Amino acid sequence: MQENELKAFIKENSSLIYEYINAEILKDIGVMSYLFFERLIDEYFSKEEKRVCTDNLTADTFGYYLITEVLGEAKQAFPFFRKDTLSLDKIFKEAKVYFNHVKFTIEDNTFNIYLIQTKAGVSTLDEEIIKYSKQFPIKTFGIKEFIVNYSFK
Repeated sequence: MQENELKAFIKENSSLIYEYINAEILKDIGVMSYLFFERLIDEYFSKEEKRVCTDNLTADTFGYYLITEVLGEAKQAFPFFRKDTLSLDKIFKEAKVYFNHVKFTIEDNTFNIYLIQTKAGVSTLDEEIIKYSKQFPIKTFGIKEFIVNYSFK
């Protein structure tokens, strides 16, 4: 999908795309606030060069790319994830490990979340350690049906 097409689709359906991301992509992970969703979209489209390859970018996969591109390699610190941004409560409860950063990636049609312990959190640590990871298959269809079903509610 071309960037201009994607922008038009998002502009027309932003509230339903937001609902789709929370209901389908983040359902076993957490919840994103709407204001944060808008901020991520602004950041995504203002980036000149994308780190994440967008060859497979479609309306259905946009949510995964949005999170991974804007938050992925930045390894966001644990305090960043809260109700007014992106709450990852479901993952945090499941993992039950000490960590200080979260990383998102897309690899081979999977959306990956890593809870990482870095040197910043433990001064005696020589390198970062992945304390917990979880992979989710990327859904490549369903958003248009979701929009049709929920646009009349």
